[in-house]
Amino acid sequence: MPLNPRITDWKGRVVWLVGASTGIGRATAALLHAQGAQVIVSARNATALQLFETAHAGSLGLAFVATDRAGFARAAQVIVAKYGRIDLALYCAGYYKAMRATQFDLSEALRHQEVNYVGALHMLDAVLPVLL
Repeated sequence: MPLNPRITDWKGRVVWLVGASTGIGRATAALLHAQGAQVIVSARNATALQLFETAHAGSLGLAFVATDRAGFARAAQVIVAKYGRIDLALYCAGYYKAMRATQFDLSEALRHQEVNYVGALHMLDAVLPVLL
């Protein structure tokens, strides 16, 4: 069996999306929910997650920021305790602030890395033991 078998039936699949309060993450979560997946959404905006839960019966919102390594670990534990597994984990969180070379700001550049790259590593660290 391949490491990443193609999923054609989402009914009952446990899917965790981080960065799902707006945009592509939220749209993907809504689509997967409509196809029968058990959707868990995470983001820093707890209010947006509550609105998603209200609009998508049976979904679960777990709020934390994408740079919070312990938050990922706690959320993964909650998901596994409640559902017994994670079938798919999607990292949709992102941060971008335009910056001219003449106005380079190291703190902003590092913030990009923390959210866009290190956050994805935090998720990977939290889910690999469950997925493998």
